[in-house]
Amino acid sequence: MSASIHPEAPKAAFPLIKEELKKQIPRISLLVALSLLGAGVGLVQPLLFKQLLDTAIPAADVRLIGLLLVGMVAVPILSAGFASANQYLRAYIGEGVAQRLRQDLYDHLLFVRLADLERFKTGEHIYRLTRSCGLIGEVFVGQHLLPLVMNAILLIGTLSAMTWLHWRLSFLALLVFPLSLLLTLKTRNYTQNLYRELSKTLEWGESYLNELFPGQRTVRAFNAEAYEKARWGEWLTEHRRIKAKVSAFHELIRIVMPESINYVVTGLVFAYGAFEVVQGSLTIGSLVAFVAYLPRAYAVLQTLLGAQVNLQEARVNAQKVDSLFALAREPSGDKVLPSDPASDEWGTAVNPLPLGAALSFYRVSFDYGRGDFGARDLTFHAAPGEFIGIVGPSGGGKSTIIDLIMGFYIPQFGTISIDGIDLRKLSLNSLRSQIGLVPQDLFLWNDSISRNINYPARIDDVGTSADAARAAQIDDFITGLPDGYRTIVGERGLRLSRGERQRLAIARALQQRPRLLLLDEATSALDALTEQKVRAAFEKARAGRTAIVVAHRLSTIRNADRILVIDQGRIVETGNQDELLSRGGLFADLYKAQSFDLPAIAL
Repeated sequence: MSASIHPEAPKAAFPLIKEELKKQIPRISLLVALSLLGAGVGLVQPLLFKQLLDTAIPAADVRLIGLLLVGMVAVPILSAGFASANQYLRAYIGEGVAQRLRQDLYDHLLFVRLADLERFKTGEHIYRLTRSCGLIGEVFVGQHLLPLVMNAILLIGTLSAMTWLHWRLSFLALLVFPLSLLLTLKTRNYTQNLYRELSKTLEWGESYLNELFPGQRTVRAFNAEAYEKARWGEWLTEHRRIKAKVSAFHELIRIVMPESINYVVTGLVFAYGAFEVVQGSLTIGSLVAFVAYLPRAYAVLQTLLGAQVNLQEARVNAQKVDSLFALAREPSGDKVLPSDPASDEWGTAVNPLPLGAALSFYRVSFDYGRGDFGARDLTFHAAPGEFIGIVGPSGGGKSTIIDLIMGFYIPQFGTISIDGIDLRKLSLNSLRSQIGLVPQDLFLWNDSISRNINYPARIDDVGTSADAARAAQIDDFITGLPDGYRTIVGERGLRLSRGERQRLAIARALQQRPRLLLLDEATSALDALTEQKVRAAFEKARAGRTAIVVAHRLSTIRNADRILVIDQGRIVETGNQDELLSRGGLFADLYKAQSFDLPAIAL
C-alpha cells in the first residue's frame, strides 16, 4: 500500500502579504529610518517660525534672522529628498508584494482542476491575477499600509511638539481624532459593498472583451455590431454610475467630512489660543507654530482614515484572490489522482511499465454536474498498438473519453488503467508525458510555427520540428511561406486556416513521441485530399502506438482495428467497419448520412 499524504492547505492573500513583508524587513527598516529622519526634519519648520517671531525679530538680530531663513529654505529641500527616497522604497516593496501574489496565484491556476477552473470566466482570472493583486500590493501595501510607519512617526512627533508648545490646545485639537475615526468605522460595511460592486463591474467588462475580440468573425457574420455596441454602452453607463458613486463616497469619507470637523476644531483652537495670548500665557510665535503643526496632524489623520477606507477595497480584492486559491489543484510532481473525486488524499506515484501502452476502461461513469452523464458504464480495452475509432451523434459522450484519459476529469465510478496500472496510481506528469493530444478546440500560441511544434520547449530550431511537420503533411505548406518555420501564426493561430492549424496541432502531438495518440475530431476541417494525406501520415505515425481517434467523419476511422459507437454516454455498438455496417444499426445510419448517394439524415 502506498503512503498517503495530505495536500498543502490553500494559500490566502493576507498570509502571503505577511510572508513577503518579512522578506522585505531590511528595506522596511531602511524605510523606517528614512521616515524618522524625514519626520524630524519636517518638525523643525514650525519651530523656526516660533524662533523668528519670538526671538530674532524682537531682538533685531539680523544674523539670526538670516540663519533662520536659510533653515526655512533648506528644510523643505531635505524633506523632499527624504520623501522621494521613501516613495521609491514603498513602491518597490509594494510591487514586490503584488509580484508575489501574482506569481503564487499564477502557479496555482496552472494546476487547478479544469472542472473547477471552468466555473470562472477567463476575464475573471485575468482581472484577479492582474488588477486585484496590483490593488492589494501596489496600492494598498505601497501607498497606504507602508506609509502608516511614516505617518505614525510623524503623528507622534507632531503631537509631542504641539503638547510641548501648549498642552491644553493639544487636548482641544485632539477632539477631531475620535470623531473622524467613528465616522469611518460606521461606514466600513457600506464601503466594502461599494468596492465589491465596482470590482464585479470591472470583472464583467474584462470578461466581455476577452470574449468579444476572438469572436469578431461571428459578430460581423450575424450583423451583430449594433447589438454589441449597445451591450458595451450599457457597461460604460453602469461603470460610470458605480465609479462616480465610489469616488463621491471616498471623497466624502476621506476629505469632506474630516475637513469639516477639522475646520470647526481649528476655529476653536484659534479662539482659545487668542484668549491665551491675551492672558499672557502663550506667545504669538508659539501660537503660529502650533497652528502650523495643526494641518500636518490633520493631514496624517486623513491618511490614516484613507488607509482604513482602502483596507476595505483590499479585503474585497483579497476575497476574490482567495476564491481562486481555494480551488482544488491537480496532483503535480509525484502526486497522483485521488481515488475518490471528493477525497483530499493523494497517493505517491508509481512509474509506468516500460511497455507499449495498453488502455482499459472498466465500468467508467462520469457526470459533468448538469444532471446528465458524459459517460455511462463504459468498458473497453485497447491493446498496445491498436487503433480504436470512436463515433456517434454529437453530445453522445465521445470527447468525454479523451478528457478522462488525459486526467482532466475524474470518473465518479469505475477505473481507467494504462498497462494494467490504475491512472490514480500514475502521476499526471508521467501520464501526460506518454500521450500526444490533438484536441477538438485547437489552440496555438502567437509565436513561430517551429516554437508551436516544439512546445513546451522554448526553442526555434527548425530541424527539431521539420520531421513532425512532414509526418503531419504540412512541411510543404510551411516551407512555401516567406518566413518558413519562423512564420508567426497570430493569436490563437488565426493567420492560418483551420485545416492548417489542425495539421500543425498533429505535428505538435507527434513531436512528443507519444506512446498513446489521442485525436479528437482532428480532421473535421480538412478537405478530402488533405484528409487523405493526413490519414496516410497518421497511419505511419501511429506505428507502435495505441491510437484513440474520436471522429465525426467516418472516413477518418475506416481503417480502425475496432470502432466504438457511443450514444448517450454508452457503448451501443462495437466492431470493425464491415461488421457494423452489416448489422444495420446506428453506425450504418451514420454511414448512410455521410454517403453522397443518399439524403442526409438529421442527427
